[in-house]
Amino acid sequence: MSANKRTSDGIITHSTVITTAIAIGCFALAATSPQLVAQGGPYGMIPPVIPFNPKVPVFVPTDVTYPTVPFSTPALFALSGIQQIPNTSFPKEDQLKGSSEWILVRARPQAEYNRPSVYSVTLNKGDILVTVKRPSNLAIVTIPYGKVSIASDGDAVVSFNNGILRVQNIDGLGKSVCAQVKPPGTEMKTIQLAPGFEFVAGDRKLGGLDLRPKDGIARRHFKFLEGGHLAVSEFSVDSAIKNSDLIADIRQNTTGVKERRILSDMSKMAAVLNYTRGEGGFSEEK
Repeated sequence: MSANKRTSDGIITHSTVITTAIAIGCFALAATSPQLVAQGGPYGMIPPVIPFNPKVPVFVPTDVTYPTVPFSTPALFALSGIQQIPNTSFPKEDQLKGSSEWILVRARPQAEYNRPSVYSVTLNKGDILVTVKRPSNLAIVTIPYGKVSIASDGDAVVSFNNGILRVQNIDGLGKSVCAQVKPPGTEMKTIQLAPGFEFVAGDRKLGGLDLRPKDGIARRHFKFLEGGHLAVSEFSVDSAIKNSDLIADIRQNTTGVKERRILSDMSKMAAVLNYTRGEGGFSEEK
């Protein structure tokens, strides 16, 4: 029997189904991801943005589609993955309740951390992967000068090494991944991070090596903020799935229901981001 089914309305093909599924995924991503402006625009596009410094004039690019972004606007694109929110909007401790069954924490062997509760992690050093799936609601990671929250249906890698915080939002939509930081000598900032973006904060001014560590993760589009103490960039979720040893542990245990769900969510997000933003321009440090 033919793979195509002819009806009075035309021909329905497998490609039509696939295209429809991708369109639905892209629409969901566009509707829920944060931007730097309150009004927000379709995610993965470059709207007028307002950086942390309100004195910087708003720049409106003439070409707002990606991947045909003008070469001169990679920093502007990086800003589209982060949104500053009021400090009071960061999740509160009293929101840490309900089911904890789907809160998973995986750590590299050298990580120094503890679990004050089933909903929270105190990370003193090292790298951890935190996943929160429904019906679980929220997990919070505390570091020496701040906190990171991961809400339902979010997966994030949180690292703290030598005074540098690194947060990679793998697939958390909307407000799922937030960070509140106050590195020494700076004011407290609270941000939401879109999927496929990495937020970096330091107890000193950041340098190029801080934004491009040799960890097998491909990155592009970088922007320093707050005098160099904060930064944001885009990373390849696909490269993280393939090269992160934290995620490799999930990938090697896909016989479990939780592992299959986590890896499925990550893989779907990688596919959507590759389709909507393009796969070119990423590079990794060797």
